Amino acid sequence: YQLPILAAIDELGGRAPLSEVIERVGKLLDNRLGEADREAISSGDVRWRNRAQFVRLALIKAGDMKSDSPRGLWEISEQGRARLREESR
Repeated sequence: YQLPILAAIDELGGRAPLSEVIERVGKLLDNRLGEADREAISSGDVRWRNRAQFVRLALIKAGDMKSDSPRGLWEISEQGRARLREESR
């Protein structure tokens, strides 16, 4: 999920609301998500969407996303952009 999340944010201009990022990630991963990924979990959320939110925390911790973005906005860092460029080759 890490690279699709970074790619989605980058494609959306580097900063976007959670809902827009998740929608874009869903499109990027559509052909790779299995039936289990699309099932609802106990919280009522869809498994892959829930997982993407946990991955966001790892990306922030790694420095690939900004930690000081306003609530509800996901923002890629310069480090994240560099990683995206490097790993997309």
